[in-house]
Amino acid sequence: MGTLITIVAIIAVVYSTRHPEEGDSHALAKYEKHWVIGIVIIFIAFSVSTLGYLPYPYAHTDIKPTMIVDVQAQQFNWCMSKAPTFGTPCVNNYPIPVGNTVLFNVTSIDVTHGFGVYDSTGAIIFQVQVMPGFYNDIMYKFTNPGTYYVRCLEFCGYGHYGMFTTFNVTSV
Repeated sequence: MGTLITIVAIIAVVYSTRHPEEGDSHALAKYEKHWVIGIVIIFIAFSVSTLGYLPYPYAHTDIKPTMIVDVQAQQFNWCMSKAPTFGTPCVNNYPIPVGNTVLFNVTSIDVTHGFGVYDSTGAIIFQVQVMPGFYNDIMYKFTNPGTYYVRCLEFCGYGHYGMFTTFNVTSV
C-alpha cells in the first residue's frame, strides 16, 4: 500500500513540474522535484532497512514447530485439535508443554474472525486474522505455564461476546 502511494505521489510531482501553474512565484519551486526525489529515497531506504524487524521470528529463521494445532472458527465457537487433519474431535483443553513452539493453523467455516491469544493477566500475546477459505498460521513459543485465553477479535455476529475458549500450558 505504501509503495502504491509513493508511486502515485511521484507521478503527481512529475506531472505538476511539467505543467506548472500560472504565476508560480515560489523561489524554490524549481527545486521541488529534487526535494521530493530525496524524500522518496530516504523513505525507501528506511523501509528496506527495517524489514528485519518484522515481528514474525519464523519468517527470518529456520525455526521449526514442535507442535501443530489446527484451529477452526465458526460462529460462535473455537475448535482446536492437534494436527495432522481437521475433522478430529475438538479437544480445546488439552495441555501444551511449556517450552514448545506451537504452530497455530487457523481457518473459518463461515465468516471472518480474529484469533487472539491472551495470557492469564489479560495481556494479548499474539493475534492473526481468520478468514473463510484461507489458512493462516502463526507460531509462538510458550515460555510460561498457565491458562491462556482465546478470544475472537473481529465482530462476527450477535454471539461474538461469548466466542472464547482456553488452553493450558503445563510445566514439565
